[in-house]
Amino acid sequence: MPALNYRGRAHPYLEAKIPTLGEADKLGQFVRVGCLRCKLIRFYRPNDIRILIGENIHVLHLQGKFRCEQCGSKEHMAVEFKTMMANEIPGLVVRELVETRWVKKPVWRDRKL
Repeated sequence: MPALNYRGRAHPYLEAKIPTLGEADKLGQFVRVGCLRCKLIRFYRPNDIRILIGENIHVLHLQGKFRCEQCGSKEHMAVEFKTMMANEIPGLVVRELVETRWVKKPVWRDRKL
């Protein structure tokens, strides 16, 4: 797992070897997202995250995309691809993408006539 202060910049040759979300989905891996501060752990399917983000990026670029639901921190989030054994899968709680909602918010300004 990379250090917390690592921002995903590595030599292009090394970055090409890091699996992307599409490759992780083909391998049957899950994305494990955990907060190092409050110890909250969630599992996601890589294809759901790829649909939500719109890019096929690797795990190092996912570090800054998640925020903890309890403490609201982005700095303490750890993201990794996790391969599960067959005996670990029953009972595993995986978050899946149901729908994406876009919120329309009006912006007003006062104008003197």
